[in-house]
Amino acid sequence: MGIKRRITRATAQTLTLEDAFEAYVDEKKALNKAPATIKNIEGTYKVWTFYLERNGMSFDVKDVDEGYILSFSRHCLNEDMRATTLNHYLRDIRAFCYWCMEKCYIPKKFQIKLVTQQQTIKETYTDEEKMKLIARPSKNATFVEWRCWAVINFILATGQRAGTVCEMCLGDINYSKGEITIRKTKTNKASIIPLSKALSVALKEYTRQWRGISEDTDYLFPGIDDNKLTVNALKHSIAKYNRDRDVNRTSVHAFRHTFAKDWIRNTGDVFRLQKMLGHSTLEMTRQYVNMFNEDLKEDFDEYNPLDRLKKNASRTQAVKRTVD
Repeated sequence: MGIKRRITRATAQTLTLEDAFEAYVDEKKALNKAPATIKNIEGTYKVWTFYLERNGMSFDVKDVDEGYILSFSRHCLNEDMRATTLNHYLRDIRAFCYWCMEKCYIPKKFQIKLVTQQQTIKETYTDEEKMKLIARPSKNATFVEWRCWAVINFILATGQRAGTVCEMCLGDINYSKGEITIRKTKTNKASIIPLSKALSVALKEYTRQWRGISEDTDYLFPGIDDNKLTVNALKHSIAKYNRDRDVNRTSVHAFRHTFAKDWIRNTGDVFRLQKMLGHSTLEMTRQYVNMFNEDLKEDFDEYNPLDRLKKNASRTQAVKRTVD
């Protein structure tokens, strides 16, 4: 008879950092997290462990402590890494380490704090630039020009990310109900948002000329081969489109920032803005309010409740004096 062997539970003593991370990623995939999310955390892991290996730090997961994080942060800041970039890495590392703590792979619990960062105003398009970019193309313009025009209209009206734009299908636009179904997002959460009248007109004109014989399951903004458009290809085509219209600003993501800024300037409420932008927390949306606080000063007296109240009171008094 052979020797009987018992199956035993793996412990932190036998687990490497790489083993733990593979299990962490496997769980994320099983939970159907977005591929972009998986790619981001894998990229962060490579950056972090490259630093650990170069500095001769242990790869036993049980040895990970606060020093692993603080020394990495100091190194990145000494290398003049932007605080926003470092915090992006720290959020991913924090999620992984906290997961390891829950699994008892890291026996000693500790907190991972983000570094202080200077809030910067996000790049946005001016009203003059927007007018140049949303001017309707000529009828003999190329498909790519018409597609860029339609995409810019779409993002300025909805605030969606480039990745979401590339995933949109013709059937996601419901003209009769005035709705847009957003199926693919960074957070993997589907939603339904309103279809504005101006965007409805623009999309109808674009689809009538270039997507008229397509099916609902076909992409709304495809590549020239009718397959899915990549984010990189979209960025390049938008950059050329903008320069052709004498607009030096070429960022696709800046259209999303512009949507948020215009929403705030037009006194739209932050809760609906959160839904439109697809933010998982309200705090993320509030950051836009802080970013564009200088623009809130424009026409402030006109919208401020106290100023409006006193203006109404003054009008009432004026009317009363006239009557008297």
